[in-house]
Amino acid sequence: MTTAQTEVLRATREQQTVLGATLADAFSDDPVFAWLLPDDDKREERRRTFFTSIARSYLRRDKHAYVAGDGAGAALWAAPGAWRLPQSEVLRETPSSVKAFGRNLPRALRLLMQVEGLHPKEPKHWYLGYVGVAAQHRNQGVGGLLIHEVLRQADRDGVPAYLESSNERNLTLYKRHGFEVTRAYSVLDRGPTIWRMWREPRA
Repeated sequence: MTTAQTEVLRATREQQTVLGATLADAFSDDPVFAWLLPDDDKREERRRTFFTSIARSYLRRDKHAYVAGDGAGAALWAAPGAWRLPQSEVLRETPSSVKAFGRNLPRALRLLMQVEGLHPKEPKHWYLGYVGVAAQHRNQGVGGLLIHEVLRQADRDGVPAYLESSNERNLTLYKRHGFEVTRAYSVLDRGPTIWRMWREPRA
């Protein structure tokens, strides 16, 4: 599959499992998820449970969820001013969170609090919560298509964008689309690194 053959569309609620499976596959070698789910023979299933839960939450709240092709890639964006995960959503998805993280749920919740605490409050911005490409479709430009889908609107409206990257390998892709690292920090002071990245709108 090439980018010329790949169509990026807004995902529907019926595609929550497609989004979940794609992102779970994309994050199979992610350092933060390896840290959250160490030495677990159900790690793949747990990742799929988590990402399906997150996708369901985005779709339920009419966020900007996108799917490339038949699941080659997926992206979850929040519109300006709508990035924070409401406590009601955290509670609503608690059963899925327990299934995904098990005894590591407190660690996952502390991480969520840390990431949200460092999230810039102003100015209002597009937030790329998650983007990922299934392993068999990597290095084909799919990730760039998913990112560009919203950045076109951001540039048209003169709105910045923000993301956190938990995999150093992806920094080059984000920089190619105008993001710059503003800070790197360790997860809960002793875990893997997360890079905060900001993008000013382009004329």
